[in-house]
Amino acid sequence: MKYLGRLFRIIVGLVFVFSGFVKSVDPYGTAYKITEYIGVFGLGGLIQAIPWLPIVISVTLCSLEFVVGLMLISGYFKKPTNWLVALMMFFFTVLTFIDALTNKVTDCGCFGDAVKLTNWQTFWKNIILDVLLVLSFMWDKLKLSSKANRTYGRFYLILVSFLVLTFTIFNAVYEPMIDFRPWKEGNRMVPMPEDQKPPVSYATYRNNSTNKEKEFGMEELMQAYKDDPDFATNWTFLNSRVINPNVISADGFSMVGVVEQKDVAFEFLTYQGVSFIVTIVDLDFPSHKTMRKVSNFLRRAAEKGCQTAIITASPVAKWAEFTNKHDIKDIIIYSTDDKAIMTIMRSNPGIVMIKNGQVVKKYSWRCLPQFESLNIDIK
Repeated sequence: MKYLGRLFRIIVGLVFVFSGFVKSVDPYGTAYKITEYIGVFGLGGLIQAIPWLPIVISVTLCSLEFVVGLMLISGYFKKPTNWLVALMMFFFTVLTFIDALTNKVTDCGCFGDAVKLTNWQTFWKNIILDVLLVLSFMWDKLKLSSKANRTYGRFYLILVSFLVLTFTIFNAVYEPMIDFRPWKEGNRMVPMPEDQKPPVSYATYRNNSTNKEKEFGMEELMQAYKDDPDFATNWTFLNSRVINPNVISADGFSMVGVVEQKDVAFEFLTYQGVSFIVTIVDLDFPSHKTMRKVSNFLRRAAEKGCQTAIITASPVAKWAEFTNKHDIKDIIIYSTDDKAIMTIMRSNPGIVMIKNGQVVKKYSWRCLPQFESLNIDIK
C-alpha cells in the first residue's frame, strides 16, 4: 500500500505539473478566464478599480500549481505540500461543481487552451484526483526528513519557484513560448485558392396545403420544379441563405471597416502575398512610443507591397482621436470582437505576419524587429 500511495501522490503531482505548465505558458489566457469568473460572481467593479488584478492572480496561481506539482513528485516537505494541495483541490472541486450546475462559465480553463473539457468532465476529473489524494494521505505515511534532506528540499523549492516564476512572467510579458490557439504559427487560416469551394445556397418554402416549411438546396429545388409542374403554385417562397464553405479557421473572427460596413476578413486573409495585422484590444492602452515603433514598421511593410491593417475592439468613436494622436491616418483600422483579438495575440499591441492565408510569425511589440531584418519574400 505504501508504494501505491506514493504512486497516487506522483499521479496527482503530474496532473498539477501539466496543468500548471500549460497555464504558465499562457498566463494571459488564465487571466481572461479569471476576469470571466469575477464578472460571473458580480465583482466586475473590482477589475475596473484594479485592472492588473487578473494577471497578478494568474501568474501566482499558475506558478503555485506548477511548483506544488513538482513538490508532490519530489516528496520534499510532504506535510505542508499535502495540506496546500488539499485546500487547492477543495476550492477547485467546489468551483467546478458550481460551474457544472450553472454553466455560467462554459470552460473552466483548468488545462488552458491545450485540453478542452466540459464542466462535468472537469468536476469528475477533480473527484478522481480527490480520491487519489486521500488514498495517498492514508498509505504514503509521512517520515521525518533528515537535516540534509530539509536543506536539499529548501534549495529545491527555491530553485523551482524561481525558474517557474521566471518562465511564467516571461510568457506574460512576451508571447507564449508554446501556442495552443487557432492562430499559432504555421496554421492556415483559410483554404488555398485552388481548394476553395463555391458558396452553397438554400431556399425555404412553405407548402400552401400543409403549412409545413422546408429548406431546399439549389439542386433539390430544381428537381422539385421538374417533378411538380405546379410547384410555384403549391409552395410559397419565404427566405434564402448562402453559406460560404471556405470558413476562417478561427470561429468568430471578423474585420469590419467604417467605409465597407461589411466583414472583409475572408478577403483580407486570402490576399496572395504578405499581410501584417496589428491587434489592439483597447486603443487607449498603447503609448505614443509604442505606436511610433509599430506604425514605422507598418509603413515600411506597405512600401514593400505588403497588406497592412489594425484591428481593435474599441468603439469607432475613438478611432479618429487615435489616428490623430499617433499620426497613422494612412493605416486602415477594422473593428472586431475583443475575444477574437485576445485569441490571436496576448501582447497589446501584437503583430501577426500572414502569407497566403497562413500565419508565418507573431511578434509582441516589445520584440518587434526592424522590417528590413525580416528578409521575407513578398510574393
